[in-house]
Amino acid sequence: MSNLFHYKARDRLGHSLAGTIQAENENAAAGYLRGKGYYVTQLKEQRKALMVPKWWQDRTAVSAKELAVLCRQFAAMMNAGVAMLTCLRILIEQTSHASLKRGLQNVYIKVQEGAPLSSAMQKQHPIFPSLMTSMLEAGEVGGVLDVILNRLAMHYENEHRLNEKIKSAMTYPAVVISMAMLSIGFILIFVMPAFSQLYQEMNMAMPLPTRMLLTIANGMDNHGTSLLVSLLPAGCGFVLFMKYVDTPKLTDRILLSLPVFGIMRKKIMIARFSRTLGTLLRGGIPLLAALAVVGKSIGSSSILFALAKAQANVKAGRGLAVALKPFPVFPPMVIQLVAIGEETGELDTMLEKIADFYEADVEDIIGRLSSILEPLLIGVLGVIIGLMIIAVVLPMVEAVSAVGKQ
Repeated sequence: MSNLFHYKARDRLGHSLAGTIQAENENAAAGYLRGKGYYVTQLKEQRKALMVPKWWQDRTAVSAKELAVLCRQFAAMMNAGVAMLTCLRILIEQTSHASLKRGLQNVYIKVQEGAPLSSAMQKQHPIFPSLMTSMLEAGEVGGVLDVILNRLAMHYENEHRLNEKIKSAMTYPAVVISMAMLSIGFILIFVMPAFSQLYQEMNMAMPLPTRMLLTIANGMDNHGTSLLVSLLPAGCGFVLFMKYVDTPKLTDRILLSLPVFGIMRKKIMIARFSRTLGTLLRGGIPLLAALAVVGKSIGSSSILFALAKAQANVKAGRGLAVALKPFPVFPPMVIQLVAIGEETGELDTMLEKIADFYEADVEDIIGRLSSILEPLLIGVLGVIIGLMIIAVVLPMVEAVSAVGKQ
């Protein structure tokens, strides 16, 4: 049974290396590294209990921005005639992202052993996406690795720009809702009990809004612990649901059915599909192989299912537009433009134009949504908090009013 070992070493030129390898025991791991010409400075078994769990690995995934910077720097050094191993060593030294650094270190070792760059990166999936490794493989065959790296950099820059626009549009509503929830919680937990005790000591009659708010506050005070305890089995049930139910397909269906966000998600999916497929085709990847890569890269079960069926149709000799037409996830305009691209022999260019159109459309939706959501959220939450404050002070106002009448 093989174990995982973390090592630090130096190569024949004195350059520092670090990474992980699998071996039966520490002696076998050290022997393997010495056989590669490395001087081992540290070797430690990585115990299973200390291994990074899958959910945390997903959190530390390499972002589109980091991949864009990596490809742009790599392309600049390759274009300047810097040797591959030197490029990788410089990238390792400059990279601060832990997962990416570890992946590059393992790639460096494989390339030093004689493996092609694309093959070495494939073994580090998902740090390096399928799109990237497929493009690099085509670049190695065509001898245009620097050109491919520049195209990859442009692709990931576009993806990062779109992701940032979506995040910036969602940040403001998230902050407003969070602050409102904190304000409501503060009123219910701290303000309302204090005023309730004051009103009871003064024998003041409490109107209906105040009594309703007091009931909610008392419920949170008396049953808050029970509520928190009940969340534990609910969380376990959710984990089991995520494990045994086809959640990606279900989640995709639910998100696409949402009134406004469903439309925006569909446009984002089409933009990513078009951008990724266009990039692959421009890089010299055959259509069938490109469709297989795109299906795994989009993150949508609807598109994954459609492309799996479309691959069979393309393999049977049908055009891409004909293969995509039966699936409603692809709008008629996309089908028509793909057909024109196939007829003119410029499918890659047409796909990039489709991506540009849908990305611009998504940005327009985000802008309009932000302009509507911001005042709407402030108004709705302001009314809720205002009514709660009125409910708190209403008995005092009524008492003062009664004294004034006397």
